[in-house]
Amino acid sequence: MPAAMGEERIIRTLQQGLFDTLSGSEGEGRSPISVSAAFVQSFLQLTKVQAIAVYVRDEQTREMTCLAEAGSSDASVAGKWREGLARAEQNAQVSSGDLYGLRLHRIGRMDGVVMFQTGKSQRLPSRKLLTVLTAVEPWLAVLLDHARLTVKYAAKILRIQHMEQVSDLLNSSLAEEEKLRRALDAAVRLVEAEAGALFLSAGDGALTLCTVAGERVTGLSALHSSIATGVHRTGQAVLITRGEQDARLVAGQGWQAALPVASLVSVPVRMGTQAVGVLEVVNRRSGKPFSNWDVLELASLSNQFGLAIDNLRRGTVGEGGPKRVG
Repeated sequence: MPAAMGEERIIRTLQQGLFDTLSGSEGEGRSPISVSAAFVQSFLQLTKVQAIAVYVRDEQTREMTCLAEAGSSDASVAGKWREGLARAEQNAQVSSGDLYGLRLHRIGRMDGVVMFQTGKSQRLPSRKLLTVLTAVEPWLAVLLDHARLTVKYAAKILRIQHMEQVSDLLNSSLAEEEKLRRALDAAVRLVEAEAGALFLSAGDGALTLCTVAGERVTGLSALHSSIATGVHRTGQAVLITRGEQDARLVAGQGWQAALPVASLVSVPVRMGTQAVGVLEVVNRRSGKPFSNWDVLELASLSNQFGLAIDNLRRGTVGEGGPKRVG
């Protein structure tokens, strides 16, 4: 590209690049991260700014998260960038020395900021760089929202499929122990957890471990959970989103004896109105905390798990009650 390229041509090139991203990408290429990465690389190449980053507010944590950056290494985590980002969240446009920020048009739940840092090699004055960014920002906002919805709906379809799988397993002709084991595994995948456990209530009301599932089950064969005990006693689900700050999670005990717990969901399992067990999962694989949506999805499976547990009890009553499933 000639060094003399003006802002109008840069604007058209960036807009065309965004359009091409929308029309030419499939699958992961249409995710907000991929869209942001393509934009910052193109902007950096065309303008030769020192650094640029795109931030979007996470729908669960409500924190601004850097989706992509280009230019100076780790510029987005520098103190002045974080300060500039905080100011940009409150104002449509901010500038501080060589650092500039522009808030994206808010569309639905999509909320974001573009930050850039000028340098000695930039091809346009700072004022014209802002003109360029202001012109392409609406295109970027629309495309990011489109990508957000694409990923969100794809995830919803996958979760519905997992819920149907759990339901099909619990209503299948498999042996009851195998039903519970496979259904727990599907429930763990439903909420994208690292591990999960199903506890059954004994005749005296105490909970015993039935089975565990997930990718981090090592060391959980004798798992006890005080949180599950509380859920069984009160009948109220529990959601923990900041495990490191929650006093109910004690180091070296329960789940914490095998793996650090960042987030947890625990829901009662019922057969009608009778509490018959507890379903508990820990740590979303992505590192994000669980949400109320995860609680609702697991709770919606409660009665189906309860029916399978009741059938298991009926089948083992002659052997002294429910047995632990391996």
